[in-house]
Amino acid sequence: MKLDQKIAEGLKSKIQKVLGRQIYLFDENGITLDTDLREVDLAALKCIKESKEAINKNEGRYFSCVPLLYNEKIIGAVCAGDVKKAEASEFARLAKGLAEVLLYEEFLVKNIHIANDLRSDFIKEILTGSKIKTTEEAIDQGDIIGVNLRFKYAIMIFKLEGLYEGFVSEHRSLPLEVARTRFQDYLKEIENYLLGIFSDEIQNCIVYIGESRFVMLKEIKEENIDTVNSVKILKKSGLRIQKALSEKFASPVLVAVGQYYPGLSGLRKSFEDASIALKLGENVMPESKVFHILDVAMFVGLLSDIPATRKNELAYQVLEKLYSDQDLLRTTSVFLENGMKLTDAAKKLHLHRNTLIYRLGKVRDLIGLDPTKFHDALQIKLGLMVYSETELPINVN
Repeated sequence: MKLDQKIAEGLKSKIQKVLGRQIYLFDENGITLDTDLREVDLAALKCIKESKEAINKNEGRYFSCVPLLYNEKIIGAVCAGDVKKAEASEFARLAKGLAEVLLYEEFLVKNIHIANDLRSDFIKEILTGSKIKTTEEAIDQGDIIGVNLRFKYAIMIFKLEGLYEGFVSEHRSLPLEVARTRFQDYLKEIENYLLGIFSDEIQNCIVYIGESRFVMLKEIKEENIDTVNSVKILKKSGLRIQKALSEKFASPVLVAVGQYYPGLSGLRKSFEDASIALKLGENVMPESKVFHILDVAMFVGLLSDIPATRKNELAYQVLEKLYSDQDLLRTTSVFLENGMKLTDAAKKLHLHRNTLIYRLGKVRDLIGLDPTKFHDALQIKLGLMVYSETELPINVN
């Protein structure tokens, strides 16, 4: 671990915020890391060379420099000043303690992962990478490490909030190598627990991808399954997982569900679905805890990094049945355009108020979104704005 200026800037900001006073950081050569002036401080250099506190007095103030250790090796020094000698020493020791804790976490963030886990690397490459070009190549590589890609899968993402922070808090006193091993064991324990929820689905595969998130290749055993008829099955599985994890963990558990699409490209598309569902779900409907991509599909229009064709596709999937009934489509559009006011919309449509209510009920039954409920109405309106009728409906089966 090398203490450089970038790391020092982060440490200094956090420590000064806690202590409420100026501190100075130096590398292993006693060179200041606080400014662009690469100057050697003699007191800092002395404390590093002698492995003990060094006191310096300047303009009536005492400055205490103490060695900064990482894994029992001196990697630099921290210095704090005060009018009184004793207080300078006290604040320097406090700064040292805070810096060493923060250094441990800084290094842990970068290194405590499962980059050497071939299964994890392989799954990440399958879902997001470009090295594996063909389905045949993916299947062959999967066979080598025990991931059978001949089955039908959809992607789910589980987020256990505070997983990493909680582990660091409980294990910061351990040496790095021990902490890394313990963390990997902990992740494996969670993965095995998740697999046990679906003990009859032996092809399920789960890996940790960082940021307190796990990815699951969820096996789909049902025959004659397609993108449309898999929605209820996958949502049910997501609810089951969320319930099981919530019983095991005290911190909030979120589950994002992608759709099923065939083939290797379908896995990547399903992962994209789940990632979008998690991003939107925890921001626009966090109380739900389980987010299927179609639950948040209408809000995709708010994201600038999603291609227009993808937005259209998701909007069409939700509104397809509405688009197939032009009378109900116009009824819904006019109702929303008139601010969800029944009387105004009925007048514009030349309908009796009760007839309008009946039609809106049919819309609710047709697409599962109620135009008379604000949250649902907002989604329908966003979907109507996103979907372009100039584009042909996309076959998602």
